[in-house]
Amino acid sequence: MAEIRRMFPGGNTSQGFYSLHDNIIGKNKKILYILKGMPGGGKSSLMKEIGRRATKEGYSVEYHHCPSDPNSIDGVVVIELGVGIVDGTPPHSIDPKYPGLTDRLVDLTRFIDTTKLQEYGGDIKNAKSNNKIAYRKAFNYFRGARCIYEEIEDSNRGYVDIRKKNDAVREFSKEIFETQAREVENRGFVVRRLFSAAYTPEGYVDYTEHIIRGVGKIYYISGDIGTGKSEFLHGIMEETILRNYHIEIYHDPLIPERIESVFIPEIDTIISSNISIKGFSNHILDFNDFFDNSHIEQEDYGIYRELMDRGIGSLKIAKKNHSILENIYKTTVNYEGINMEREKIWKEIEKVR
Repeated sequence: MAEIRRMFPGGNTSQGFYSLHDNIIGKNKKILYILKGMPGGGKSSLMKEIGRRATKEGYSVEYHHCPSDPNSIDGVVVIELGVGIVDGTPPHSIDPKYPGLTDRLVDLTRFIDTTKLQEYGGDIKNAKSNNKIAYRKAFNYFRGARCIYEEIEDSNRGYVDIRKKNDAVREFSKEIFETQAREVENRGFVVRRLFSAAYTPEGYVDYTEHIIRGVGKIYYISGDIGTGKSEFLHGIMEETILRNYHIEIYHDPLIPERIESVFIPEIDTIISSNISIKGFSNHILDFNDFFDNSHIEQEDYGIYRELMDRGIGSLKIAKKNHSILENIYKTTVNYEGINMEREKIWKEIEKVR
């Protein structure tokens, strides 16, 4: 049965744009198409159509969404065929590793009417400049939010009963790994890193529910900031690697060094602190059971939320400027040529079968 998975290969984070695009398709790929193009040039539509056709043919497909416009995609993977198509333009520039062998560069810029584009030179430069300013502000707000988050974390950590927490963690970890391991298909990754959620111009967008579909054991890790959720998940990740299991790690969309979810196919298990899975979970470990929340500084939480809202507001401004670029380029693109390129790619994919 065809499976559809959705995730983000990059994020708008406290470190700026954070790319994990090397994790879209693994080393066992048969073909990787790298699209080079322009805003509004049909890259996302091309990939969506290939994904739609592949699903109709009964193949499982991954859609890798763009954090700067979650309605667009940065990549699509037809899992069983080992075929991927990615947007290789900045800020996630990708170049072929094995040109002509497994990697194909597809230059869509050749379908631009450059003569007509000259009419819009000033508008393009202005929109790009405003776009850059908006992203700078967004990332600075997210950086500020991270500072407040870490202040809350440091403050709350002092009111956690470490002994009780460690006792519970040991028992919970033991329960997670008591399942008999099974053999799984190697999709080209031993450790794979992505985002299941992102901060976007539309706000916080979460595809974690797509990650947990079909997973047998779902563990939800609850708790306030600073109670130890990410540290616990880091420990689970390290234990998984020691056991030589395959692992998918989904990172925190604001602080990408932190782990939000760990998926272990061999034991059909996901462990996550993402609240969207709470209603689907089989097991819950609540770190607030070891936390005295009477000392919480509510004002700090308010500052954190305000900075996050300001960051998202700046992303909205960036998206408006990107839309200006898209609308300009759309008037200069030969979409018939783009469609012919799409059909050429689809015919090559059909031969992989």
